[in-house]
Amino acid sequence: MKRLQIVSLFFIICFVVCMVGPANVQASTYKKEDFVVEAHDLKRPTVLNKGQKFSISGTIEANKEINKIGIYVEDLDLFKKEIKLEKEVGSYSVNLSDYNSYISLSKLSSGVKELKIKLYDNDGNNVKLTRTFTVLGKSKEPIHITGKCKIKASTGNVSNVTDSTVNTYWNGGTMTINLPDDRIADGILIKWHVTTNEYTFKSYNADGEVLDEYDGNGYRMIHKYYTLDENSKKVVIKLKKSKGNNGICTLRVYEKDKVGASVERWKSPSVGDCDLMVFSAHRDDELLFFGGTIPYYQSVRQKNVITVYMSGRDRLRVREALAGQWSMGNSTYPLFLNFPGGYHDGIKGTLSSWGGEDHVLKVLVEKIRKYKPKVVVTHDENGEYGHPTHKTTAYLIKKAIKLAADETKFSDSLDKYGAWQVKKLYLHNYSKNKVKMNWNRKSTDLDGKTPYQAAVVAYDKHVSQHGSWSMNCSTVKKYPNNEFGLVFSKVGPDKSKNDFFENIDE
Repeated sequence: MKRLQIVSLFFIICFVVCMVGPANVQASTYKKEDFVVEAHDLKRPTVLNKGQKFSISGTIEANKEINKIGIYVEDLDLFKKEIKLEKEVGSYSVNLSDYNSYISLSKLSSGVKELKIKLYDNDGNNVKLTRTFTVLGKSKEPIHITGKCKIKASTGNVSNVTDSTVNTYWNGGTMTINLPDDRIADGILIKWHVTTNEYTFKSYNADGEVLDEYDGNGYRMIHKYYTLDENSKKVVIKLKKSKGNNGICTLRVYEKDKVGASVERWKSPSVGDCDLMVFSAHRDDELLFFGGTIPYYQSVRQKNVITVYMSGRDRLRVREALAGQWSMGNSTYPLFLNFPGGYHDGIKGTLSSWGGEDHVLKVLVEKIRKYKPKVVVTHDENGEYGHPTHKTTAYLIKKAIKLAADETKFSDSLDKYGAWQVKKLYLHNYSKNKVKMNWNRKSTDLDGKTPYQAAVVAYDKHVSQHGSWSMNCSTVKKYPNNEFGLVFSKVGPDKSKNDFFENIDE
């Protein structure tokens, strides 16, 4: 009894000293009521290939007898438990390795998962240790309640937006969506064919009163989530038909408290409130050549990050880019400048294809002045492996930063947003003033993943590129995605040489 009292006192002191609140994924001490446990040397999954074997391990000690342990894995898009194990314990400690013979992470489907380890005492209290992780590969579509709605359209085929492809569509008229009586709808995700749509979107309660109202005048997104009042019973969409616009490609209705982790709910980039702007020549270069830049500064450092994609008009790759950005925790909608893609004849040929140097600089200066980034990161001035679009991007950004601060240039954006002086510019693989980033530090803000692992998860969404590219292919390895150089600074030289925001956050 005396030993038990000492052990109990030890755990209570640990709890008070660590000031631990509700169960936290990464904390070593957890508490519920007077039930306190401490975890040691936990090994849990972060990113797994489909079919990959993984063994959880670590010891957990408690101040009271552990009556039972539960180990569960739930798919966070399907809200379905794929693993459920419950075992009696009857001890003050457990060794997680003892339970690997009862569970098999290698049999999990692809997607976002949550591992939950629950410990129960004899009084009914339980403590939860949770970890979100990803199994790479093509996953199933998040669960939705579209099939439980009654959808009618004045013209066209409704099944074109409720099917599983974005290649069919409804291009205009009036669509009425009657929501199910036995469910509370959270919102509707629409995948548009283009972003320039003239429409109204209204939700109504049972008495016919308008609750929510949207139109095409807000920030234009090709994937847009429309949040609904919980009393919504009907939604009416009126879309004007226009030439070359296929309207709505996909429509999904989601239930409250069952909106999957992969369901994109974008926020528009905040005008005048950007910390870091990342200019990417193509939709995947921000991962291949800039590595963990976005997940580290967005999620770990809590910076406002805006990704700007320079080229390409392929809608498939736009949708892949959105899925990738969302999967690594960036909920700010990126900017797609939509300059023509392709492998042009050097910088001169690229600029000619893009409408001329002055035209492109005008666009870039307007974006810099509008969003006012403190730090800008972009490509190797030699185009990494020599790609002319990469070269052109670096060439233009160096010029655009100077022009954005010049009060005599581009009067339209100057009058609207004012001049803006970027504080620092970094180029990938720049030979001078080198900085080397550490993308391999695990972070609680990334559910135990490293920034590099978060980038790997994001690149997994760029399925169309997997035949010739990977995060570990020879070209990417040749130009390490954690090596950059400071090209320009208004806040002095870097000394630590491991942080884009050195001298800015001080």
